[in-house]
Amino acid sequence: MNPIKNSQFTFIDDDGTKKIFLREKYFEFVSLLITDYYKKEIIENDFYNYFVNLLNNLEDYHGVYFVEHYMPPYWALSIIENDNTKNSFNYDERMKEISTNFRRQNNLGSFIIGNDNIPL
Repeated sequence: MNPIKNSQFTFIDDDGTKKIFLREKYFEFVSLLITDYYKKEIIENDFYNYFVNLLNNLEDYHGVYFVEHYMPPYWALSIIENDNTKNSFNYDERMKEISTNFRRQNNLGSFIIGNDNIPL
């Protein structure tokens, strides 16, 4: 079961541009990093629930930019550690390969799509 209640979140950024945050894809990518990069099982711990609630309860661009400010490996490590991680991560070749494959398979350039014709 997917814990993300809506796959997309439409918002207006700080420049007044309508955009879509692909929160379900963001969650899928963080999950993929946990299982395929870090080789860990996804455990529904407190930090996992915090992250899911954060994605499900976005209100405006501030929330989107908060999520995007921290990179997906940060969220993955924090879920694994069940805490705000203090560990660093590197974009090594394996990380680049997983990221590139995910983007290609999902036809993504970014988790945020900008478009002035998006209905709110």
